[in-house]
Amino acid sequence: MRLCGIFNSISNKMRHREVEMRKVGEGEPIGGRGAVGILRKVETIEDVLRVMETDLSETIVFTPSASVTAITPILPKIRGLICASGGVTSHLAIVAREFDLPCVMGGRVEGVEALEGRRVRFTAEGEIFLEECA
Repeated sequence: MRLCGIFNSISNKMRHREVEMRKVGEGEPIGGRGAVGILRKVETIEDVLRVMETDLSETIVFTPSASVTAITPILPKIRGLICASGGVTSHLAIVAREFDLPCVMGGRVEGVEALEGRRVRFTAEGEIFLEECA
């Protein structure tokens, strides 16, 4: 059982509730580890500049293209990476391994736009889940 914390402003105490996980996709795992964080879609240089202004330590980046090199400056700062294209020999997969960054390549994810800013988890087996408090 996984728990998430909900702060009760009336009692000033943290309540814990169970986390529900709903599978939203899958892909080819890179690096042998999973990751948990807040999903941010990054596709353009403008997107990279936008997310660079935030704390990236809890960020899972979703990018549609394995050839997007604009995200390289943020790779050391993020928690994980999901790419909609490519495979284990893609340039992005090789770079992710060099950064020891958990990654899923060829990720088929339903409703990516609706997942922006939400907590997701991907496993070492390449399964992708949305985490929600019950």
